[in-house]
Amino acid sequence: MGTVAASAPVLSLRGICRAFAGVQALAGVDFDLHPGEVHALLGENGAGKSTLMKIMFGVLRADAGEIVLDGRVLHAIDGPRHALALGIGLVSQELSLVPQLEVAQNIFLGQAHVWQPVRRRRLRMRAAALLHPLAPDIDAAAPVSSLGMASRQVVEIARALARGGRIIAFDEPTSSLTPTERDRLFAIIRDLKAHGRGIVYISHRMPEIYEIADRITVLRDGRVVAEGPPAGLPPDELNSLIAGRRLAGTPGRQASSATPRGGVGAGAAGGVGAGAAGGDALRLEGVTNARLRGIDLTVYRGGILGVAGLVGSGRSALARCMFGADPATAGRILVDGRPATIRTPAAARAAGLALIPEDRRGQALVGVMDVEQNFGLGNDALYARLGILRRGRRRRDAVRAAEELAIRPRRTTIRIGGLSGGNQQKVVIARWLGSGARVLIFDEPTRGIDVGAKADIHAILRRLAAEGRAVIVISSELPELLSLADRIAVMRDGQVRAIFDNTADVTEERLMRVAAGMEGRA
Repeated sequence: MGTVAASAPVLSLRGICRAFAGVQALAGVDFDLHPGEVHALLGENGAGKSTLMKIMFGVLRADAGEIVLDGRVLHAIDGPRHALALGIGLVSQELSLVPQLEVAQNIFLGQAHVWQPVRRRRLRMRAAALLHPLAPDIDAAAPVSSLGMASRQVVEIARALARGGRIIAFDEPTSSLTPTERDRLFAIIRDLKAHGRGIVYISHRMPEIYEIADRITVLRDGRVVAEGPPAGLPPDELNSLIAGRRLAGTPGRQASSATPRGGVGAGAAGGVGAGAAGGDALRLEGVTNARLRGIDLTVYRGGILGVAGLVGSGRSALARCMFGADPATAGRILVDGRPATIRTPAAARAAGLALIPEDRRGQALVGVMDVEQNFGLGNDALYARLGILRRGRRRRDAVRAAEELAIRPRRTTIRIGGLSGGNQQKVVIARWLGSGARVLIFDEPTRGIDVGAKADIHAILRRLAAEGRAVIVISSELPELLSLADRIAVMRDGQVRAIFDNTADVTEERLMRVAAGMEGRA
């Protein structure tokens, strides 16, 4: 990427401090942003990135330090509306649009005339003018609820530009995007940069950082531990700076002894490696429902099966079907070689299946409960007798799980919301291990998780396979599947289009070509 602009910073955060209930979230952080640069802000969950962005966007006030905008010292930014008026916009992972309103209304939300029908046409024309250089296909009159995630992000960008936005921060913007949508977003960011905007970019995906960033700042425990151009921070060093410890290098491709090598199978019931020494833990034969069409798939004990595919390909639908949330209407499922009727999650659980869903906060955890209570959810048979809760046993098991999976902090009495994403994920995994599940389905197991926690989760997945459990990993990150899986199934349009043994000739490009329906093209 290009070098940092020689001009004065458009924004400087100097000596920023912020504490919460005695915990120092930020301790004297300095951060500069120049016009026409993409400045990546990196760190583990809990490092202080979100707190710094909230201060920059007026959601929080700093306890100490100063904000300098265009050389002018500000005592504070008084809320998001003030930030937008100053030209500072935030495109968050959790978008702040109103789905029921149309695109134009969202872009100019906060201005009185968005509610005046007589001025609606002029509003749409202004919105269309803003949208045209970003995404001319977005209809300013369309309700936001009709847009995909990538288009909603463009509307967020347009809203910042509508207020003269010169500074735009992106917080995990590609977490829900397809590769094509990601490339489109990067083209927009490069165009914004070319027009002199300053871009703050937050992501846990290292390849993106090296592709888009001009400069990197690393936070750890609320302090800046490194700053400089990407060329001066090689990936291994950068990951170690973020985690605060030396991380093991990416392991080679996994080759379980339970999965013999083979070629590519396109839908054979056993897939590649049928008859593996580890034995069948789960087999799908002709499984069909509203989202899936004739799925034939085998998962082996002691192996890791990766599932790849573009958004909408049926990956998550497959997980929900196997777990009985959206049961099959045709075909059959066999567990340990025996037919199983799995029409509800309770039936899946009884059969020894577990699902760690993509949306852990919305589907797997209860935010107002503490770690111990979340750990015990669904394990009533273990922790209740004659309607009486056995809290002592639950507490002992939760503490043991926290030690075994290195859950931080170790106190199981704190609310689950106080844990980072990686530690929340470990709590969900611990719960299922306590249930004795033999087949574990992970849907996007490391989404929104920092590099240190990602390494921990990967180690847990490998350990589960080594213990003889069957592991299914659904992921949009192809490097993750290539480093973890014995075999990789590629889905498209609700079908398994190919199953690859994970050998050296299987590349990201090859998987993407199958996922995008480009087999056979030069």
